[in-house]
Amino acid sequence: MGCPPRLSLCANLSPSGHTREVARGVMFSPFIISFIRSQAVSHRLGRYIVPLIGFIVACCSLPVNYAQAVRLLPYVPCGKALSAVQPAAGSTLALQRGCTYSGPLILRARNVTVTSYGTGSKPVITLNKDGATIVIYGSHDIIKNLSLKGIAPRRWSCGGTKTPAGHVDGIDIEPGATNNTISHVYATGFYAGVYIKAGASGNTIQSSTFNRNLQLDTNNHAASAGAFGVLVWGNGNTIQYNTIKNNQACSLAYGHDGSAIEIYRGSHNLIRSNRAANNSAFTELGSYPGHIATANGFYRNTITDGAGRLHTTFLITRGSGDPNGPVYKTAVAHNTVKLTRAGDRGAVSYAWQRGDSTLLTLTNNYLNLGNNQVLYEDGGYIDGGGNTLIGTCNRKSDC
Repeated sequence: MGCPPRLSLCANLSPSGHTREVARGVMFSPFIISFIRSQAVSHRLGRYIVPLIGFIVACCSLPVNYAQAVRLLPYVPCGKALSAVQPAAGSTLALQRGCTYSGPLILRARNVTVTSYGTGSKPVITLNKDGATIVIYGSHDIIKNLSLKGIAPRRWSCGGTKTPAGHVDGIDIEPGATNNTISHVYATGFYAGVYIKAGASGNTIQSSTFNRNLQLDTNNHAASAGAFGVLVWGNGNTIQYNTIKNNQACSLAYGHDGSAIEIYRGSHNLIRSNRAANNSAFTELGSYPGHIATANGFYRNTITDGAGRLHTTFLITRGSGDPNGPVYKTAVAHNTVKLTRAGDRGAVSYAWQRGDSTLLTLTNNYLNLGNNQVLYEDGGYIDGGGNTLIGTCNRKSDC
């Protein structure tokens, strides 16, 4: 790829890693990198530090600013499919703002950054079949400044209308993928905005928005599943500073289903400082026979009804008396919950059996349920003190 008109070719970095010519003040565009090998070489050019992966096939001495330059040299053309793109370890893939691309984008290498460049709205990646717009197998990857949109491949008949059916995810973090970061992403239309699978650990989901993820892959009169902002099966992940709203899908089994953050079999996950509104539940925790989920923590989250008309539950967890349990030692502290619409529910901890460990500890929370039930528990509950609980409690509760 040569330089655009009026811009002169100025340097060439060979595969061996040696530059034949580098001029002070040059800015290399990362979007014209050929991913030939994974070795990274850093060069200080004036006040810029530019990572060069493999070799640069063109670079230009630019009389224009960085944003103008990258608009002239996009690596992936606007509107193209990303399935053939294979970023190398240590590389950056930047997508042009204002453009729409089709997924899936599959990341198998480590230390890959996927981001945006230019001006305008975030680049959009779409997918209209079961799978995920972005699939992460690597570690220490960064996904940021993107918009993801799921298109349901099928439809349910529910509530007298056609509703989204399918299992299309925004981002899947696969088993063995560790220490990846998702930030400033907008995800809508999915089964799960982000799905952290069993065996994926140390990942961080932050400063993102998950809105109207309404796909269900199961929807019958016995059960339904889907409509998750973030779905967590892995251990030791962090979900923080996100806005999660309007994840409520029509369910033949329950009326409506969905969660801002769903934890199934995952342990030692940290959920803090998120804002959630108008979800069927802020969180529901579960497991399966023979496995114990434990020690998940929820701190300083804010949960409200929002503008929707459907009811919301703050938290659901269970003991070994439920086939989707047990879940032990869930710690909930310094959360602010205001759910006063008729039919809302507060903290629900049930199916504790003799021999089970502690299920739920509430400490320093403000839970305002109005005239609704603020706490239901049938054992395994600890009042850690400092709670303000407004609403009713079941008779056997320690409330």
